[in-house]
Amino acid sequence: MMQLQIKDEAKSLYDPDLPDANAVLSAICCVSVQYVISPSFELAKLAFSLANKLSAPQYAESKLIPQIAQKLQCQWNVILNDQIHALAMTMPSNDTSH
Repeated sequence: MMQLQIKDEAKSLYDPDLPDANAVLSAICCVSVQYVISPSFELAKLAFSLANKLSAPQYAESKLIPQIAQKLQCQWNVILNDQIHALAMTMPSNDTSH
């Protein structure tokens, strides 16, 4: 049962619109450039999602790809958390003490 669930999760990571690791890495590069130009929560979330997709077994064309995927996941997770923190800081507080 657990193995079936793991296989289903791995299948859900694969995106037929991004047929190989080069396509996923290219998409990550494009999103990264857009993020540098105009940082946003949505772009950080997209880059993190693409980094997660890169960890799908179908993209493990070499031993290097899973290592790259792991590093990208960590880096974009930090950026995504920074975006979440920044959004929380700009949200009006629900202080009802007034």
